[in-house]
Amino acid sequence: MKIRVLIVALFILVYVNVNAQRVVIIGLDGFSTEGFNGSKHPNIDRLFEKGLITLTNRPVMPSITLPNWTSHLTGQGPEEHGITANNWTMENHTLKAIETDEQGYSPSIFKVLKDKKNNAKTAFYYNWAELINPINKKYLDEVSFEEGDRYKDNYAKALKFIEKNKNDPTLVFIVCIQTMQDMNMDGCRRSLLQQLKRWM
Repeated sequence: MKIRVLIVALFILVYVNVNAQRVVIIGLDGFSTEGFNGSKHPNIDRLFEKGLITLTNRPVMPSITLPNWTSHLTGQGPEEHGITANNWTMENHTLKAIETDEQGYSPSIFKVLKDKKNNAKTAFYYNWAELINPINKKYLDEVSFEEGDRYKDNYAKALKFIEKNKNDPTLVFIVCIQTMQDMNMDGCRRSLLQQLKRWM
């Protein structure tokens, strides 16, 4: 199981740059192939000239936010990590995880990285309050929640975090929950794209 979790984090490294020291996962919730193919997105296109994107992966079932992001960040399906609904909390859930850390969380890519490289720096930036519930914050160096479906401040914080930790292995997760509403403005903000290109 831990090998599958590590594969999620290392998949990007293998295909982007074998010696990469930074992995930046930009999560666009509600991002559909139909929406992507039916709109213009030059900023996203430029970002993925040196990164990777897939339009053929499938969501886990149930196809809702919390089980899906937990699967991406743990390398497990809902039947393994136990998150089957958006209202999951550590105190209120019906399906127990198959494997857990000392605090009862399914091991995430942040834990696996910290276990392998204790000098690694990790960060989690999000704008939907429940998204952090299945992730053990013990393995995160920086956590930032931005209310009201906003995300600009989190983008700025993520860029500062990447710059501050440019000499350390770094794993940064940035998610925007209102993607489909923002697709017409080219998805990723220009300032985020311009800064990320410096580190790719």
